[in-house]
Parts: sequence; C-alpha cells; structure tokens
Amino acid sequence: MPSPSTSRASAIEHRRRPLLRIALLGLVLWALGAANGGEEAQAFGVQLQTGLASYPPFGAPGEEVLARTRNSGARFLKLALAWRTIAPANPPPGFDAANPYDPSYRWKHLDWTISHAIARGLTPVIDILEPPTWAESPPGSSQARPNLTAFTMFTQALVTRYDGAQPGLPRVAYWEAWNEPNGSFFLEPQIEGTKIVSVEFYRDMLNDFASVVHGVRPDNIVIGGALFPNEVRRPGITAIAPLDFTRQLFCLSAGAKPSLVCNARVNVDAWSIHPYTSGGPSTLPANRKNIWIANLNSITAAVRAAQRLGTLVSSHPAQVWVSEFGWNSSPPTHSGVPLGLEQRWVAETLYLSWRAEISVFTWFQLADDAVGVSPFQSGIYFFCPGGVSCETPKPAASAFRFPFVAYTKPRGRVLVWGRTPAGTPGRVRIQWLQGSRWRTFALLSSDRDGIFTASPSLPRAANPASTQLRASQVGGASAPAFSLQRPPAIAVTPFGA
Repeated sequence: MPSPSTSRASAIEHRRRPLLRIALLGLVLWALGAANGGEEAQAFGVQLQTGLASYPPFGAPGEEVLARTRNSGARFLKLALAWRTIAPANPPPGFDAANPYDPSYRWKHLDWTISHAIARGLTPVIDILEPPTWAESPPGSSQARPNLTAFTMFTQALVTRYDGAQPGLPRVAYWEAWNEPNGSFFLEPQIEGTKIVSVEFYRDMLNDFASVVHGVRPDNIVIGGALFPNEVRRPGITAIAPLDFTRQLFCLSAGAKPSLVCNARVNVDAWSIHPYTSGGPSTLPANRKNIWIANLNSITAAVRAAQRLGTLVSSHPAQVWVSEFGWNSSPPTHSGVPLGLEQRWVAETLYLSWRAEISVFTWFQLADDAVGVSPFQSGIYFFCPGGVSCETPKPAASAFRFPFVAYTKPRGRVLVWGRTPAGTPGRVRIQWLQGSRWRTFALLSSDRDGIFTASPSLPRAANPASTQLRASQVGGASAPAFSLQRPPAIAVTPFGA
C-alpha cells in the first residue's frame, strides 16, 4: 500500500496517511531503484481473479462505490483497516482488547461496509495496520511497529466478530497482516547495525496472526507479505529488496534451486507483493531482487520452493497475490501514463500476472484522488468534484474488466489471451478489424475461470504491422481493441515524479 513519509522524490508512493501518516515517500524510492460458506475454498486453484483496493477513511465507501467495484469485474474488495479507528484512543479500565463486544470498540462503519460489500457479490479482504498510539512499540513512539501482544488481541476480536457465527454479523475469510513490512515507512527498524531485523519480527508477527486467524476458523485464509517492490538504502529510509525479504523469511538460499539456511516455519496461505513498475509491464528492474510485473515469477518460484521445503506451512497449495498495483494516468496528471497506452498496459499486466501464476490481482484504486490533494491518480475512474455519481471511467476500466492481448508469432500465427468479465466461462470470438468491420477468425471457449488462450492463424489479408484484434463474448461484451504493433516504450513512474 502506498507509503508514508515526507520525502517523496521519485518512487512509488504509497498512501493513506490521513490514516497512515499520508504519504509522499514513494517518489524518493523510485529514483533509487467475504466469502460465505465454501467460497474461500473455491478461491484456491483458480486462475487470476481480480480485486480493487479501497481505502475509505473508515467511513464506508457507499453503495454506489460498491456497485461500481463489482461491475468492474472485480470479485475482491481489499479494505485497509486502520486499527486506531476501531480501538479506543485511550483504553478505559477493564478494556478487554480480545473481546469483539467490548463497548470501547467502534465497529459500526466496518460492519456496514463488509455486509454491503458481500451483498454486492464482493469478497472482503481485511488488511490490518496503523495501531493506536498505546499499541505502538514503544507506546506513542510512532515507530511503525505494533506491540505484538496488543496486535494479537485486536486480531482475536476482529476475526471473531466476523467468523460467521455472530448473530447479524457477516463472515470474512481473508485476512492480511500489515503492509509493506520490508520498508521502514511501515515497520521499523529494518536494520540494526548490519543485521536485518525486520524479517524476524515480521515472521513472529505473521505466525501470531495466523495462529489467531486459523484458531477462530481453520478455513480462514492468511495472507502475508504485501511487500514494497524496491530495495532502498538512504538516511532515514530503508527498504529490504522483496526477494531478499521473502527468501530470508522462508529460510531460503538464493539461486534457481534454493536450499534451507534455517529451520523456521511460517504459517501463511498466500504471499503478496506490490510490484509497482517504473515503465511498462515488460520493464525489468535493474536490481533483479526488486519485484516488478515483468519478474513476478521470481516471487512465485520462492513461494513454491518454501512450501516444497517445508518452511511455508499451509493446508492449501500456497497462492501468490498482487495485493496492490497501479499507475497514475495522463490526464489528469501530466507525468502519468497516456490513457490509451494505460489501457494496453492494464491488459498486458493481467496477462503477465496470469503467466506468473498470480491468483488474485488487486488494482489500486477505483477512482482517482483529487489532483493537488493526493498524489494518487491511479484509479480506473476519473475524480469528479461533484462526487461519485459524476465520475467517469477511464479507458483502463474496460481493459480491467475484459483484458485481452495479442502478439504475433512465427508462420503467420498470433498468440491471444484474455479473461472474460468477472471470470465467467463462455464462448469467445477472436476478431480482426478489416476496414470498419470486425470479422471473426477464431472461436474459443474460456475455462471455468474465464481464461482463454490460443495461437490461431491470422487471416491472410491481415497486416501484422497494423492489424487490431479484439475478443468478443458470444452474446456479450467485447474487449478493447489491441494492436499487433507494439507502441514505443516510455519512462514513467507509477505515481509521477
């Protein structure tokens, strides 16, 4: 999730520091470098479901936002829960932090949001962060490190409240522990002397979290990681490269065939990353221990190795999630990605994520923040001063809902890939634009997750240098046109410079 700090020069900025000491740190860094019965089980083994990250100032997002989120094709709604908005600012005598019914807790807005999200067909994912000052370690230190006992007790109250057994309250199955623990803007300290200490702390934190989440219901899903994408070493700002952090957490050596370097165990069902990319989705980071879209498979390989070697413990084959990603667009910001190019990049990003075996891909965010108020104009809808009802979709919204890519191959063939809106199975026509008419040259069936891919022959009359292709559901929607001519690369950071 976008990160706090006042020095943001040219990295990924992460966000929310009304709730999270609102952020301008990412720009600096870039220069360097719910489910109810049975749905949680169904989410394992799927191919690429999508979600949107929502950061209401808790505060509920509102019915129209929830409806629009579902209509975007997303199944998941990631909610960043600032612990301090639920817990009392000053716990009274007798406060029972592990009891969801303690009268000092303030659940009203969260109850509403979760219940209404589920009613709209969305699956909530709750990401816990931002402790109250009394639960910081040490208390009131603003050190971005929670007291683990207090964190565990709050987790107990929160997960119990939404275990599906409390009268009138919804069920939540997906729980994420913290945000970007490999960065000093969310977890301090990262390094003491020459030793990386954040890994050990987060391992303890994650195991405590998993013990509670699985203890409430064994079929709950624990998500760890939410890693910042880049290594940073600057005075006052430290981020451990996400591949290094992952390997150390799971006791893996480097290399293509890792071995164990320690015997710690980590209880987690999904490992997540925020692979914000400087440039287009095929751009590789200079430091290959940083994780961008183009080398997501490095994280997937590490997770597979950890489970195979026994240091990642889960009752499921562990998943890898992209739990936050996006680019600012132009307009509204001059330094963003041009709208037409962003539409293409969204489709390519989802394709590359599928290739890297990403199970859930979460875009940040539904709508832009206001320019000048926040650096985040990465929504798939434009901000409108008049409110949600006058917000309009960007071209990226159609690519997020119905992604489709096409690339030329030898001997007149073309690789096509796509995912139907909301990931539903069906028949799909592959069409090319001849003059002003779309003509079908292949008919495909998507799988149960809405994924379709093939390598049909292009029509002889189609010019590979200029032809546009699209996918069109039989009896349904059409994906945005995708040109076989690759556009020139441009240098752009996710949230501008």
